[in-house]
Amino acid sequence: MNFRTIIGVLFALVIVVFSIQNAEVTDVSFFIWKLSMSRVLIILGSFGIGVLVGYLLSIRQKIISKK
Repeated sequence: MNFRTIIGVLFALVIVVFSIQNAEVTDVSFFIWKLSMSRVLIILGSFGIGVLVGYLLSIRQKIISKK
């Protein structure tokens, strides 16, 4: 395992521990929608979307650099 992988795993572990400690229900408003959901889902969902976007951007960069 390289250094980046270890840092990534540690960061993910911190996010999971933080989200488990914040398990209360929270109101989420987005334009006209209003939802009540657990903070765990909000935190982990936001983290997951961020990881996905970062991964897709890195793939895009690799594809562009191969041309």
